[in-house]
Amino acid sequence: MAIAVLGMQWGDEGKGKVTHLLAKDAKMVVRFNGGPNAGHTVIDRGVKFGTHQIPAGAFYPGVTSVLASGMVIDLSVLREEYGKIVEHLGRKPELLIAENAHLIMPYHRLLEDLEGSGKAIGTTRRGIGPAYRDRAARIGIRAIDLLNRSRLEARLSARLNLLQRAWPQAEAIMKLSASGLADDLLTSAQQFLPSIGDAPAAIEQTMARGEGVLFEGAQGALLDVDYGTYPYVTSSATVYAGLAHAVGIGDLHVERRLGVTKAYTTRVGGGPFPTELIGKEGEWLQTAGSEYGVTTGRPRRCGWLDLVALHHATRLNAPTGLAITKLDILTGIEEIKVCRAYSLRGREITAFPTSTEDLALCEPIYESVVGWDDDISDLRKYADLPSAARAYLNVISSELGVLIAIVSVGPSPEETIITGFDRAK
Repeated sequence: MAIAVLGMQWGDEGKGKVTHLLAKDAKMVVRFNGGPNAGHTVIDRGVKFGTHQIPAGAFYPGVTSVLASGMVIDLSVLREEYGKIVEHLGRKPELLIAENAHLIMPYHRLLEDLEGSGKAIGTTRRGIGPAYRDRAARIGIRAIDLLNRSRLEARLSARLNLLQRAWPQAEAIMKLSASGLADDLLTSAQQFLPSIGDAPAAIEQTMARGEGVLFEGAQGALLDVDYGTYPYVTSSATVYAGLAHAVGIGDLHVERRLGVTKAYTTRVGGGPFPTELIGKEGEWLQTAGSEYGVTTGRPRRCGWLDLVALHHATRLNAPTGLAITKLDILTGIEEIKVCRAYSLRGREITAFPTSTEDLALCEPIYESVVGWDDDISDLRKYADLPSAARAYLNVISSELGVLIAIVSVGPSPEETIITGFDRAK
């Protein structure tokens, strides 16, 4: 059985908890996009982790964690994260790094600062965009280059030649040398060199044996480089439509696709956000939901649930089930609002605008839903939820035409209601 876990909003939907929950039944967990700009919060045996590159499968014995070719990998971050997980588990997780995955170099982070591009749109400034840009320009450094020192230095030398010609005034750039970068890379990569291999073949073989494969997405549909709120997006394909290319398997069949969305909406960084709550209501959600970025610690902007945006994400991700996270945060709110449509220049629309200029002008058209006061964190059956909570979930499910498979009622793995992909119980 293959399952894909996909973000339905601007990232930060709680995919970390969901992937950790599902990974225990998998043989392989594949992270297919992004880099250390993503942060998944995982609670394993009572210990809270903020993972950035290593898939959730690392926490379970016998599970292979794959860093696929759609990723860009920062080896220094990977080494630090891997060390913390090894210390926690008392064993070394099994990793497979796609040999054609690109690497984030120190000069990528320098470029983001020098160009100011990351700051302008509110990125994490981890060198993600410049790394993907080098990949597209055919001047990137790949994991397979680590296996041949002379090839690595030659490619670094060619890249530095271009870079130093473009930035002669940047002292930090001019100080870089191919041999020095190669030394640093190989030091960080030393323990991972045996893990570099043919990831697509390994994934195909695992699926052919009928063993469980979990595809773990980073960010969310509204941050997709092509279909998100461009230019306020990430630099990779974050949606199901990009999964097959990101893992290198043309005939990829994923039976279950889990779309993860919060019970409300959040966003980090710049860009339009139609249902954003400014003032006390937004601050309340931010505090109650501990809405601070795992990677940067930045506060997340908060707002009511946006069904217009979720319709757009549903088309892109084709989910067969929904995971609704942080439903418990809405407990105690007397009147919960849901955005069913926008008003744009005096006209009601239900299609998510491609233009961010248009999206910035959109005013949400809300429908009110009655809230509930009962604590739901101890509940483990869908039927035991307060009738108002079930009514709220039914609005989401019926509007999107997708059944609810998982409801998260608290941060720990145990605080979860699993209804399954077939029907809500």
